[in-house]
Amino acid sequence: MRRKPIPSRSWTQLLFAGVWISLTAVGCGSEPAPASASNEFLGDRPDSGVNIAGEDDRWASAAPDEQQFEAVRRALRDVVAGNPPPLEVAPHGIRFEDVPQAILTAAPEVELAITGQRLNPAVATVRFKDGAGRTGTAKIELRRTSTLVSVAFLTGMDADSLRIQQAVERRIRSSSGYVGRSTADRRRSSTESKEGTEAIAILEEAVRNSGGTVDSREFEPEIYEIDLLMLDNQPARLVVRREPDPKVLSWKAWAGIFGDATKAEALGRAFGEALRAWGKVPQPVQPDPFESD
Repeated sequence: MRRKPIPSRSWTQLLFAGVWISLTAVGCGSEPAPASASNEFLGDRPDSGVNIAGEDDRWASAAPDEQQFEAVRRALRDVVAGNPPPLEVAPHGIRFEDVPQAILTAAPEVELAITGQRLNPAVATVRFKDGAGRTGTAKIELRRTSTLVSVAFLTGMDADSLRIQQAVERRIRSSSGYVGRSTADRRRSSTESKEGTEAIAILEEAVRNSGGTVDSREFEPEIYEIDLLMLDNQPARLVVRREPDPKVLSWKAWAGIFGDATKAEALGRAFGEALRAWGKVPQPVQPDPFESD
């Protein structure tokens, strides 16, 4: 007996029916499992390789339970020596270390965009004349994580300037004072005057021991230079200088190519308010690692 062919319309109806059944089955299912419960074990872990068959990714998105969290806490507590530093607000109302956060808060308040920011390290400088009357400059840059020494005459570096530089570096390494002890977290600004005094003394000692005569001396503390842009594409600038406590810091603001005093004043006012607000946020206070007089 000959069968009648199924019309094309019937095939179309069957196809859509199948799709509808599939979609209905998916729609009736439960919500996807959270990431921490959706890890998949792909087999034995290979000796090497990433994202290949056999990789064991069971812990790719694992969520530790409270017992595992406590194990991590115990491990962290075991590596801490002594008591943790206390949390305190800024003792003088503001902190030099809060400058980056404060400008991020202040700039939008006065409709300015930050285009650049840099921290210039503190620099101690001594200008001198050597035994032959040549003029030279000796510097110590007190960076956050290192100390950089440079000595040069107007004609450049030579054996004599290198000997003075090496003498300065030896003195810094043997020093038990402030210079050469910088860390990632800058020391309190109250130590800056002592740090500058010691750096100048080290440079003068090296110059005199080499037979030279000191002409002048200078110490420039850390300075933040922040470049901004106004809505009319004119530049603005904020320069923040670290000062000894209780002043802590000072700043100057400029706005516009031809000087917009109103905008500059608004920038300085917003920055000062942001600094005081950030100064109320408690931060860890590290004790001064050096003896003070």
